[in-house]
Amino acid sequence: MKRTLFLPLVAALAGTWLGIAPAGAADNPQVIRFGLATVGKGGIPFASSSITSLAHQRQAIEKELEAEGIKVEWTYFKGAGPAVNEALANKQLDFAWQGDLPAVIAKAGGLNTRLIAADGLLASNYLVVPADSPAKTLDDLKGKKVAQFKGTNLQLATARTLKRAGLQDRDFRTINMDFPTAAAALASRDIDGAWLSSTAFELQKSGVGRIIYDTRAVDARLTRQTHVLVDGDFERQHPQIVQKVVDGLVKTAAWVSAPENDNAAFELWAKSGTPVDSLRAEQGELSLKRRYSPRLDEFFVDRYRATVRESRELGLLRGDVDVDGWVEPKYVNAAIDRLGLQALWPAYDADNRPQAR
Repeated sequence: MKRTLFLPLVAALAGTWLGIAPAGAADNPQVIRFGLATVGKGGIPFASSSITSLAHQRQAIEKELEAEGIKVEWTYFKGAGPAVNEALANKQLDFAWQGDLPAVIAKAGGLNTRLIAADGLLASNYLVVPADSPAKTLDDLKGKKVAQFKGTNLQLATARTLKRAGLQDRDFRTINMDFPTAAAALASRDIDGAWLSSTAFELQKSGVGRIIYDTRAVDARLTRQTHVLVDGDFERQHPQIVQKVVDGLVKTAAWVSAPENDNAAFELWAKSGTPVDSLRAEQGELSLKRRYSPRLDEFFVDRYRATVRESRELGLLRGDVDVDGWVEPKYVNAAIDRLGLQALWPAYDADNRPQAR
């Protein structure tokens, strides 16, 4: 018996002497795969928003994983949220940045994911018409051709907006178009309107389009939220790597929250092909610190509960999602505490009001 116990001990010590990595390190992946539900103009691998896209450009996550020798593979998806869902379902991604609606649809369909960080709050939706259109209100476009990118988080935000105004999707001749196609269709007058994000300001500045509705200006509950999620199996097998990824995201969020880094952040986002002035116009008076708080607070969780509820009411979702069980705040909270950033991002309540500490 003593001999049996002694031999494994010798082998373990020999492994240490020879520089062989312990089992946990040996089991680490050589590469982690990160997907973003967006792409820059012309398919270039940059995004016009998100902490994740800045972390990519600044190699923030690579720096956190350098000691483990883990590389990061980045993929930008023209097909947005639905394409990311397909890649996650096929185990082609470990982490992803995407919007609320597609993630909820995938979760209700059985996709094993965990939400581990907020990454882009209070994003507005803009209804754009051709510059010479007489339309000034939603009602003016009833029965007209209006484009939206279905399957993205803009779809639900649009549905919320129409419901608030006493309208429905069927009140319009809705056409499914991605954002570049919709922008081109507006320029050629092939459609009467389109729901867009920051592209709206570029079209307005160039004289192609005119914004007639801004959802954030009307009500914060009409906005869109985005996040970072992780494959559930990956999180179970490699929680220490998940923490390092979140550390990189939180450090990037702290960088962009500092006013002195404002110009640098917009310049990096502008590599997507969207001009800085359009990005600034889309940001409006909302601070970058608020927009890119990584906290999974009550505001974030309540917005996702609303996404589940409203998606079911609108027939976009057949299953159900336990949002409280889906959201995992421990990684962000650990990073914030360890880095001493508790005061940087206050927690907000469901009504988008800072909570007393």
